Amino acid sequence: MDKRFLYFLPTLLLLALSFSQPFLPNSAQERVVARVIDGDTFDLDNGDRVRLLGIDAPESGQPFFQQATDTLAELVEGGKVKLEKDSQYNKDKYGRLLRYVFVNELFVNRELIRKGLAELMVDENSKYYSDLKQAEEEAKDGKLGIWFSSS
Repeated sequence: MDKRFLYFLPTLLLLALSFSQPFLPNSAQERVVARVIDGDTFDLDNGDRVRLLGIDAPESGQPFFQQATDTLAELVEGGKVKLEKDSQYNKDKYGRLLRYVFVNELFVNRELIRKGLAELMVDENSKYYSDLKQAEEEAKDGKLGIWFSSS
């Protein structure tokens, strides 16, 4: 075997691995959260902005905005999160990454819905639809958060 080939083999392998990772479907990656923007959006340490996929938390000035923002900050700010892509979604119209977010085994998107601090905003074909839908039904039944005054 040619010695030049052996010299370049490790470089070729590293290049192949680095290019294959972004193209893997539904691949998950770990990142550190730099700061929370609101109840469903945060910035990563690499400058990317992430919007939690499948949920919608109250906007500034709406009831439960601060609780949703504070809860998300408690769960993710300054820590490592696992970001999981859905095959149907990548970015929203503002260029934010749309991701399911996990801290250890805690599904952050679901947790915000479960506490009544966000509502379901994704269709039945989404990967975690049934899990998120169940969490929303529990929050509605318990009249938690945004569902407190709902009939």
